[in-house]
Amino acid sequence: MLATATGIGTLLAGIGSLRLAWAGPAARRPWLIAGGWLLLGGALLAFAAAIGGETGIPFAIAMFCVAALGFVLANREVRPRKEGREREAVIDPSDRRRRWWRGALRVILAGPLSGAAAILVGVALAKQLPLSDVDAIAIGGLTVPLLWAGGMAWTLADDRILRALAALLIVSGVSYAVAFLV
Repeated sequence: MLATATGIGTLLAGIGSLRLAWAGPAARRPWLIAGGWLLLGGALLAFAAAIGGETGIPFAIAMFCVAALGFVLANREVRPRKEGREREAVIDPSDRRRRWWRGALRVILAGPLSGAAAILVGVALAKQLPLSDVDAIAIGGLTVPLLWAGGMAWTLADDRILRALAALLIVSGVSYAVAFLV
């Protein structure tokens, strides 16, 4: 109990010393930085002695992060918001009448069709890369979420739905051919 209280106290003192070094005069800064890091090292040792090395050190590091976040939040500066200039209204090309079928098609394009295209590209990469099986599967599998996210962002941002539909169908078809027919 005493070692834990010592660890918490030295942890807070170390973070406070580093905070003073940040905001204080330049003449004391090196001493405050060195003292702060020494106190943080002492907090690591105190937590390791109290809880054990395997759990005490990670706990001390987690406590350091939480306490530092508390110091940052306690010392934050809230500024009033600036008033922006009045701008002219720009006509957005997507400001047309809403149609239910366009929304449904966007959902289908962004979700399942982009996902299918991304998976097919990943499978094509995994099967055609001249690497070992493990590396090819890892690269193919890790590209799928990136491609899916890119496909979703693109289909939702593009105003021309049919262009996105055509591109996703072409990518899916070519990837299928490369993965399973070549």
